[in-house]
Amino acid sequence: MTDLSTVTYDSEKTPLLASISPRFGSVKGNTEVTLTGTGFSATETTEVLFDSRPCAVTAQTETTITCTTADKPFTPEDPIVQINIAGTGAVATKGLLFRYVSLWSDTDTWADFLPIEGESVSIPKGL
Repeated sequence: MTDLSTVTYDSEKTPLLASISPRFGSVKGNTEVTLTGTGFSATETTEVLFDSRPCAVTAQTETTITCTTADKPFTPEDPIVQINIAGTGAVATKGLLFRYVSLWSDTDTWADFLPIEGESVSIPKGL
């Protein structure tokens, strides 16, 4: 059994996420996202996951991580952001989220028809 009584938390050593931009991206992926915060690493391997889907890291510094999203078919679950830095551990995300969405302007959102000006559209809850 591992004795956990010696484990301590130090907020000054915990990487913190301050913002995600943009906060929404296409379910088709290929959205460039910038994560801003403190305590990131410019040299250690960083893994970013949005809803358990990898966001490929393309650049990183001590205060920013830039990544490109993978595709994600729509599922009505709550979004999850996970950022892990090798040798440091998890970044505190402070409840900030990235959401995959089907863009209104994307013709694939509408399947066989595209609404035209003046038409009414009903969007079911959760979509």
